Amino acid sequence: MAGAKHIIDTSFLTQLDRYAIPLSRRVTAVHTGSHQSTRTGAGLDIIDHRKYNQGDSLKRIDWNLYARTEKLYIRRFEEDKNLNMVILLDASSSMLFPDNTPNKFEYAATVAAGVSYIVMKHNDVYTIATFADDVDYTKSHKGRDDFLRTIDNLTQIPVSGTTKLADCADSIYPRIKSKSMVLIMSDFLDNLDSVQKAVNRLSRHELVIVHIYDENEINLPESVDGTVKFIDSETGEEISFTVGAGFKKEYASEYSKHMAELEKIAYDFKIPYFRVSIKNEPFDTVLKIIGEG
Repeated sequence: MAGAKHIIDTSFLTQLDRYAIPLSRRVTAVHTGSHQSTRTGAGLDIIDHRKYNQGDSLKRIDWNLYARTEKLYIRRFEEDKNLNMVILLDASSSMLFPDNTPNKFEYAATVAAGVSYIVMKHNDVYTIATFADDVDYTKSHKGRDDFLRTIDNLTQIPVSGTTKLADCADSIYPRIKSKSMVLIMSDFLDNLDSVQKAVNRLSRHELVIVHIYDENEINLPESVDGTVKFIDSETGEEISFTVGAGFKKEYASEYSKHMAELEKIAYDFKIPYFRVSIKNEPFDTVLKIIGEG
């Protein structure tokens, strides 16, 4: 796919306008967004104001300030919740499977765009960092102009190399300065020790695992039969097998074990785990991730 642009589906984004990302606990950030605490704010100290956004509660408008300025402002209390979203997007070679569109990377990037769109619409900040052999970590983004540049960047990101999730977590950990919501979006074709180390490293944050897969990775298609050469898309290593019904059954069993172990890691750390086929509608996947699906 060298020289070609990834195809990122943005046709569904406006359908997300009425959704927000609920926060189960306070996420401290160094900006002012529009997420509110589950507490009403009564009896809490007002720390500052921000401009009124459509959909904000009218109860929080400071009418005294409006009388002086003729502009609508919302009182921001100490307990207000802001959202700092960090999306770790796997850009290793295995994410280029299958050959048709969307491949796993394009699908994951589309979902990442959807989540980022919701964050942007609520005046919060997000970062999309891609990882494989190295981590490409950019500054936080906010607002429509940044979002449009983000989409353009996603279409041009090089996808190559191997999945090194533990190294990614070690690299990115010191760069996330405040407690954040962190989404790991990957096919998780990495060894389980690496996954567990990464989850442990990032577990101080509100962590979510999004496991992207294609059905043909779990159940080999009928066309794969006889003597077949398998090529590791990340290392280039080649190995030949005689593929029959028994081999396919054993292969599916081993893949299922891998998925079960991933789910167990998430369970042990008490974090959400979503297994998502690239055949699913991106809109539905975004809603599932934010708790609306």
